[in-house]
Amino acid sequence: MGKTFVAIAVARGFAHRLIVAPAALISMWRAALAATQIDAELVTFESLSRADSTRLGKIDRPATHDLVIVDEAHHVRNPRTNRYFALESLVRGAKVLLLSATPIHNHRDDLVALLSLFLGSRARAMTTAELASCVVRREQQQLAGSVQIPKVLPVDFHPVSDDPALVDQLMNLPPPVPLRDGGLAGALIGRGLIHQWASSEAALREALRRRVAKAAALCASLEAGTYPTTKELESWTYGEGALQLGFAELLSAPTMEHDELLIAIQAHLKGLELLLSRFSSTATVDSQRAQIIAHIQQRQPESTIVAFAQYAETVSMLFRRLAPKGRIAMLTSHGARVAGGPLTRKEAIDRFAPLATGSRNPSAAEAIDLLLTTDLLSEGVNLQDADTVIHLDIPWTAARMEQRVGRVARLGSPHTEVRVHAIHPPWSAQLVLGSESLIQRKWNVAKSTVGTSTPDPSFKPGFTLAVSTVDPKMESASAKTERLRAILENWITAEMSTDGYGIDDGSDCLTVSTVITSCPGFVAAVAVDGVSQLVVCEGDRVSTEMTAQIDACGNAGGGEITTIPADVDHAAEVIYRWFENGKASAAAGLNVSNASHRRAIIARIDATIETAPPHLRTARSTVAARARHVATASQCAAIERELESLLASGLPEDEWLHAIACLETNAGQVKKSPTGPLRIHAMLLLRNQD
Repeated sequence: MGKTFVAIAVARGFAHRLIVAPAALISMWRAALAATQIDAELVTFESLSRADSTRLGKIDRPATHDLVIVDEAHHVRNPRTNRYFALESLVRGAKVLLLSATPIHNHRDDLVALLSLFLGSRARAMTTAELASCVVRREQQQLAGSVQIPKVLPVDFHPVSDDPALVDQLMNLPPPVPLRDGGLAGALIGRGLIHQWASSEAALREALRRRVAKAAALCASLEAGTYPTTKELESWTYGEGALQLGFAELLSAPTMEHDELLIAIQAHLKGLELLLSRFSSTATVDSQRAQIIAHIQQRQPESTIVAFAQYAETVSMLFRRLAPKGRIAMLTSHGARVAGGPLTRKEAIDRFAPLATGSRNPSAAEAIDLLLTTDLLSEGVNLQDADTVIHLDIPWTAARMEQRVGRVARLGSPHTEVRVHAIHPPWSAQLVLGSESLIQRKWNVAKSTVGTSTPDPSFKPGFTLAVSTVDPKMESASAKTERLRAILENWITAEMSTDGYGIDDGSDCLTVSTVITSCPGFVAAVAVDGVSQLVVCEGDRVSTEMTAQIDACGNAGGGEITTIPADVDHAAEVIYRWFENGKASAAAGLNVSNASHRRAIIARIDATIETAPPHLRTARSTVAARARHVATASQCAAIERELESLLASGLPEDEWLHAIACLETNAGQVKKSPTGPLRIHAMLLLRNQD
């Protein structure tokens, strides 16, 4: 729904902007920046992955950028990667805007890792609602009437033939021999092969060929009395169905006990070759897959269709079978192709989606009505010309399915509806993989945490990617935020008479109104240290929690009545008491990070004062106060990492204190309000009619 241009609109308020995105989307960002006349530096995820790990802490020191926009942020959801470490350094000291339609792919830790970039270890201790307060997710039904996005119709599933014997043979494949520096994953190998078969026989056949090549190379090495590592085995090359053997005696280390290993790998190799022999040139299930797509084209002769698969072999196989019909293209990481020969990626996309790309309409001979592609195109690409999506296989996550459909069902589409088809995996493969239950679990996590536009993926008749009625128990905190926003927005446009009251809090005037409700209390808009908050009270309970805010605001729909000054004074007293309690909690350290290294740093800071000579104590106390402020404040991941490093350092006390204190300028502290720590801007009093 236009995340790119929302991000650029936000970027207008900053002077030095950095955009981090997948390499495939850099040209799109350049075009969007040019169209909006905004300047920004561009960095790719791929370049971060290749960054020198010894220099990562020195990449783009703080203050180089005041805003970092991370597009398709789910690509950095793993904090153990080189890419994450490099990005962690890039965002240090800057505001961070993360863009992703699918921030959660597998589990809640995906979101925690992303938000840790600027929240640090605090993110791990936050509740789901607190994490979701960092998320803005607006769904289609919340914009009804203001923008046009196609309705996504229920998925039409297409079954294919099953082969339980093949699944059994794959799961009972003789276990492989690990490389000298590798682990053994026999069961995972079997499941991986079944997953490829669930995509196509072509994908399984190519996977088996690669495994045969690897096993043959390992056999050759063991027969020569050597046992290679993963890197050494790379000396043997496999391509175009042929294996180029290296000289085992020169390329890998010798081993004295190789007989048992050799017997095991020979058994594994024999099992692989037996599986390969099952396949003939006429693949039954793959023929069915091609026929399903041809049938969809016959039923929808005017449609423009994009079909996604996880494996390039699936795409290539279907292209070979369907290309003779014309107006069909394939696109993988190796490039694009039509029946007449190769194309560039841009040429293929322009011919398929001229409206979305702003290209000239192709001639009838050049037009593409069916684009077969890998998940390379499942994110960051506009394909609104299409009105149909086909899932050639079922990916591991509902997020990937959502991304595929999202290429078509998006702003700028000329269509009112989008059709979705899916080729269902063979049932025996489905039973082994358990992908239905796996996707269901991941969907539940995403739905309850940040929300998703993909309804319950039950894989049963009626399963739909369209927006459906939300079970309140599954409603995410971000969806609740939007529900609250809609209520308050309606208040802004409503005509209401208000009374003005003077309260000694630095406010010029407090806006107050009173309405009839079944539960007495109030709703108040306040600012604490310049940060706006909505405080609600029902009965005797004061809260800033989202559910309480929605309940209180939802109950405030009664008629307006006269405001009683005593009620205003009582509500103000309750708010001040709530504010003072919050200050007391902060002073007691209840809001301080629980990270163990923070407590150790604070203890060491206090110790430097206690052990300081009398004539140095005053000067050291000043620096120690700044250092303690850094140690107790919420910090981004990069500064937390530096704090951990300093804790373990052997610097002299004064030098160590200065090093901690110098991080203060990058702490990202909230700017204090010049008019005082608490201001009450408006109140809506809730009063019983009696």
